[in-house]
Amino acid sequence: MRKGWIGALAVMTLLAGCGASQHVSSPKSHPAVTKKKPATATAKAKAPDTLYSAFAVTIDNQPAAWPQSGISKADLVFEFMAEGGITRYLAVFWHQSVAKIGPVRSTRIYFDNVAAAYAWPLAHAGGNVDALKAIGPLGIKNLDQIYGSGQWFWRSTDRQMPHNLYTSTNLIEQGIQKDGYTPAGIPSFPQGKLTGTATASTLISYANLPNVWVYQVGWVWQNGLYQRQIDGNNVFTQAGNRVTAQNVVIAMVPQFADPDPYTPGAVNYNLTGGGKGYILSQGVRRNITWTFGQGGFHFYLANGKTAPFAAGQTWIEMVPLGTPVTFQAGA
Repeated sequence: MRKGWIGALAVMTLLAGCGASQHVSSPKSHPAVTKKKPATATAKAKAPDTLYSAFAVTIDNQPAAWPQSGISKADLVFEFMAEGGITRYLAVFWHQSVAKIGPVRSTRIYFDNVAAAYAWPLAHAGGNVDALKAIGPLGIKNLDQIYGSGQWFWRSTDRQMPHNLYTSTNLIEQGIQKDGYTPAGIPSFPQGKLTGTATASTLISYANLPNVWVYQVGWVWQNGLYQRQIDGNNVFTQAGNRVTAQNVVIAMVPQFADPDPYTPGAVNYNLTGGGKGYILSQGVRRNITWTFGQGGFHFYLANGKTAPFAAGQTWIEMVPLGTPVTFQAGA
């Protein structure tokens, strides 16, 4: 057991006690959202392959939420450091039906910004005060389990709240269609062969609180896929599926405090300035620069060309500047 783990659990317990799944303002302060007016689509995107619309779901990543459901079938996953020394996922689905997704948790302002950039419907359970206030102005196609969309979610009986809220692609599609939302497309990451430095694995030492758990995410290139690890342990879903990716992007991003009365230690990120990072694909690594704005994220090689991606699932690690990132050379 990692030193400081008990302290981290205390912090996480405090967060849960402070309403970790209900980081919400009072109902009177929740912004009005005109549900039948879809967000303006800014991404050049094609129609989803299978689902009625691409959509995003906020996914819990506290230890009490492990193992999660559905993340191995997400087409795209963003991982951000959240409060309490843990990360939270924004999982995006467009290709295949998934019967169980979750545990679903509250949104953050950076999840709002990402969902709005791609015009994705956003499924979540409440959120930070600033995240909830931004839903209307950003024109987000909102599916909030707490405020008005509870019928598209359910709670399991095998876990304690707030780590037991789930949804499915079928339920979210029903919600999208009932609310009259225009279907959202998918991001157009160009496909191609990446050449670069052979890299067998990477280790990201996430941490944002002193003297508590250092949360280490690993990606190991094995059998033609990147295999996900947490603290050296292989990651599986509740259904027993190994969590893997064809591409892993590491985007270094400035992080700053984002005070919230319901969320001790809340943070935010400066996405507008872009930055540097890495892409891992097909067993090799290249340095990249990234930008974010109209059309979402774009990733470029040193020669200015757009970085190529292998076909398949992509994870984008949004890593606070100063976080240790190490690589092991490949054969």
